[in-house]
Amino acid sequence: MTRGRVPPLRTGGFAWGRERVALGISLEKLAEISGVAVPYLSLAENGRMVPTGAEHDAVMDALRKVRAGAVS
Repeated sequence: MTRGRVPPLRTGGFAWGRERVALGISLEKLAEISGVAVPYLSLAENGRMVPTGAEHDAVMDALRKVRAGAVS
């Protein structure tokens, strides 16, 4: 086994980070819509924290609202 830097986890945060950027919304806006704190969103997107089911669902619901145009 090679020692060294451990790559980030590929969690739900990794996937929603790409979508958030593609939709053009900031972490602050996503936090406002989802109710999940900015530092937590950042850690999850960078693979440093694994979101709970409730947090993941809240973020995914927020992204769905943005995609649907329900939130600007």
